[in-house]
Amino acid sequence: MAEQKIITLATRTYEHAEIIRSILEAENIECFLENLNLIQGAVAEGVKIRIRESDLEKAVKIMEDVEKPELMKAEEKKRGRPAKSRILLPVDFSDYSSKAAEMAMDWAELLDAEITVMHVFYNPVINTLPFAEAYVYDTSIDEMLIDLEEKAKEDMNAFVGHLKARKKTKGLESIPIKTKLLRGVAEDEIIRFSDEYKPTVIIMGTRGKDRKASDLIGSVTAEVMEGAHVPVLAVPEDFKYKGIDKMKKVLYATNFEESDFVALDKLEKIVKPLDVSITFAHVCEKTSEKWDQLKMEGLQKYVAERFPNTQIDFDLVKNEDFWVGMESYVRSRQIDIISLTTHRRNIFSRMFNPSIGKKMLFHSTTPLLVFHARRG
Repeated sequence: MAEQKIITLATRTYEHAEIIRSILEAENIECFLENLNLIQGAVAEGVKIRIRESDLEKAVKIMEDVEKPELMKAEEKKRGRPAKSRILLPVDFSDYSSKAAEMAMDWAELLDAEITVMHVFYNPVINTLPFAEAYVYDTSIDEMLIDLEEKAKEDMNAFVGHLKARKKTKGLESIPIKTKLLRGVAEDEIIRFSDEYKPTVIIMGTRGKDRKASDLIGSVTAEVMEGAHVPVLAVPEDFKYKGIDKMKKVLYATNFEESDFVALDKLEKIVKPLDVSITFAHVCEKTSEKWDQLKMEGLQKYVAERFPNTQIDFDLVKNEDFWVGMESYVRSRQIDIISLTTHRRNIFSRMFNPSIGKKMLFHSTTPLLVFHARRG
């Protein structure tokens, strides 16, 4: 009989993992937990729930029933917990993470939001193993994991220490700052945790545009943009941040799709406290100019009715090349934040046809705020 591949279904706390295991096994899904021998040691939230690959579809459905964020959120409201805006700030303790953190602090003050600083440290344990009767765990990995987590804790304490010092200097004492340390693949853990935490926005730094194209394929920020269900603000390393009060112009690149209307609701909520002007712009070719003008007028009418108290401008950018037109418009109008909606695509289209959001992320020194179109 051929060996079946074993995969990781989820990573949870020990208590949570034990509950899920008992539920899965009650449904005849063989399951085991990895890293149990670390519970008394360094790892508090790194227990992996592992199953046969052939059981994945059934297990995912069970997990969806077991873990219902909507119900948990409703229970919080029943207990009287006030709804509060949240900013998730994934960091790797680099200079560009510091720049994103500075912006997140200022934004949190205006949104009256809490900040959760999150760091995912490397997991040296191989994620895919052949299924066998005996599972041998290399205990030498324990020491490596302990060292990795201790280093991550030290870096997190130092990073948050700088944030709290800045908070005190600027008189932002009311902003709650929480921390989250997880072990695993950064983009996967950020997306998973954001589904639980449900932040108003994820703010994270990105490296500069001088990186080689081959280095960008695995970019954590790009992958989070593709997979997160909440808005993601990417702050480029080369962006010269001069304070939230200096950011006055937000451009939303519209393609006249239904998802633009959903994005507008979120955009208005997130950026309105910044006291900025919003412009909806569309890059059009000469052949479609008349038709695009009619679409823009329709969008303008909807916005006037939906947001009567928000000043929003509309513009057609005439250029045969989207990138040239958009870059020229951003530069000439001194746009401070570019915003757009991206669509989740399958793995093949992601490999061979990078999304507009990902392309703009690596061709701009302007912060990029990305929304996700809802899946139909």
